Amino acid sequence: MAVSGIIAFVLAGSALDLVREQLHHNCGMQPPGSEGAGTWICSDGIGYLGIAGILGMGWLAVVLSGCVIALLVRPSRQARPTLVILAAVSTAWVLGLTWYGSTTQVQDQYAPMTGAEYWLEAVGPAAVVSVLGIAAGLLSLVPTGPLSWILGVVATILLIVATVLQPGLSLNLIPPVGLLAAASIRAIGVDTIAGQRSRRPRRTGAMRGGTGAIRPDRK
Repeated sequence: MAVSGIIAFVLAGSALDLVREQLHHNCGMQPPGSEGAGTWICSDGIGYLGIAGILGMGWLAVVLSGCVIALLVRPSRQARPTLVILAAVSTAWVLGLTWYGSTTQVQDQYAPMTGAEYWLEAVGPAAVVSVLGIAAGLLSLVPTGPLSWILGVVATILLIVATVLQPGLSLNLIPPVGLLAAASIRAIGVDTIAGQRSRRPRRTGAMRGGTGAIRPDRK
């Protein structure tokens, strides 16, 4: 979990590239025929400090919560649902946040597309894959045995693919990757322990001291 948080922090710069250069938050175009028409005019770096702070707080909250859960909550039956749900909340949060910004913080009246359309173009494919990954993660909590951790691994891979599709989401998608991976490891451990128990030979009555054996009548 900590490793995924560090990797996400290293790639944090891509988040601002996403919201400024691809989603055009706090940007606008001038009317046709005017100077700068057809070109995005955006706020300076200070105008994006608030966005950076919000994304950073989301990253920090998920990483700290995930580390605490992974280290302190020992029973897998309690830890796994918490880790998966936290991953789902983090993913939904960053997708919802970028969608909200695209529909409210883009001056798109003179742009060739609306802010929502820019979001669908830049984030849409990654969002679809992310939703599928979270769905697989939630489904992994239902069955027991190998299917549980297999679904967890599939969920982890799908979120990695979503991050590759849109690196700008790395800051807030890589920590959920760590959460799902931790939940999958817990599921593998539970399945391994269950398998070891099932392979242990059962002690018969004779092995326990001959309680099931026929004793001769005493005269």
